[in-house]
Amino acid sequence: MKKIIACFVFLTIATNTFSQETVKSKALKLKYTPPEGWIAEEFGDKLDWEISGNVLCKCSGAKFSKQHKDGKMNVVIYPSSQSGLDSAKRNFVGVLRFENVEKYDKTKNKFFSFERKKSNFTDSKLNKKSFDVIRYFAKVEDHFYIIYAWQENLNLMSPQTEKELFQMVNAIEPF
Repeated sequence: MKKIIACFVFLTIATNTFSQETVKSKALKLKYTPPEGWIAEEFGDKLDWEISGNVLCKCSGAKFSKQHKDGKMNVVIYPSSQSGLDSAKRNFVGVLRFENVEKYDKTKNKFFSFERKKSNFTDSKLNKKSFDVIRYFAKVEDHFYIIYAWQENLNLMSPQTEKELFQMVNAIEPF
């Protein structure tokens, strides 16, 4: 009997560990199913995207992270209304400031059409170049999404890293 109970407990833990659930966030107007290994965390106010947040931004959003041998992988998404786009706060992820570039390309997945810019963050406390980052910008009906994807690694971002990050971005859809 003990063996049966132990097997049942192990099977339950394994199933919960390896299966990812789809989250429908009415507050962010998003639905996402993080790929295996990714952890999701929402932050901010459920009714107003502009009034509260956390150390990443004084706004609402979601953070996805995954441990990786070459440095933690991160994807952060900020929803915004038209008026919220004028705020500089969405150019930051915590102390990391996105260095805007003029060059961009258009890309899409099955849920969004994006304007994609590759650049780097600058650590605003140290005023020093930081991680390579990809910034995605999308418009859906009357609201917008700004998505940052990067790996905590000071080397140039590899094509494999970009592919893994885009896998997480691809798991996010409007709701």
